[in-house]
Amino acid sequence: MGRRGMTANTDDARRRAIDKLEGLGLSAYAARTFVALVELESGTAKSISATVNVPRTRVYDAADELSEWGLVEIESATPRRFHAVSIEHALFVLGTEYTDRIDDVTAALEAVGSTESSLSRDDLWLSSDPAAITERMSAVVADAQESVLLAATDDRRAEPVADALVTAAQRGVEVRAIGVDDRFDESPVTVVDDDRPWNPAVLPLSTVLLADHEDAVVTFQSEEPLAFWSRGESNNLLVLLRALLGIE
Repeated sequence: MGRRGMTANTDDARRRAIDKLEGLGLSAYAARTFVALVELESGTAKSISATVNVPRTRVYDAADELSEWGLVEIESATPRRFHAVSIEHALFVLGTEYTDRIDDVTAALEAVGSTESSLSRDDLWLSSDPAAITERMSAVVADAQESVLLAATDDRRAEPVADALVTAAQRGVEVRAIGVDDRFDESPVTVVDDDRPWNPAVLPLSTVLLADHEDAVVTFQSEEPLAFWSRGESNNLLVLLRALLGIE
């Protein structure tokens, strides 16, 4: 692909990312600044301004806004240098903000309406402990009574809970696995041939585990383990996953 095609694709990707970030509540300059820093990994006001359409003097205000969100670290140097947090951490921050906004809107609508919504966030956890993540995923599968869905980037991601999935299927739980190959041959686990419902190059998820339409565990592709999970019928993490991935 020629330079012109690469530039056009990059510009399109920037615009999409900026639009989505603005939709989640960032100002236009903050969204553009964060996208530039993700592309550059770190930068000064000059390099950010040269990458995206933000006046150099406004980069500082945008960086302060991003710092308040927890999306950017500001290095005390001359000139000042800015570092974007990892995409995985940004997704967690933005996802939490998204669910907080759902809670706020739900409460506001209930205040003016005559009925209460069933939407709630009962619990939300974050962990970077590999043992705790595996234990939580195994517990979610073991507690399932009706259905389990595991979507993974490859067999290796499914391996820690493979035995738990087989055991659940053997006791009558409907267990489906997406994005795995031969690990579940000759077992009652249903392997779905469809591609995983996300593009890892765009959304760096490793696994999505859903059980009984109320438990959700999500792990990320990153150098260090990172996962968050929530439970409760119609919890907002499930709402977010359904909106992002189009899965039940």
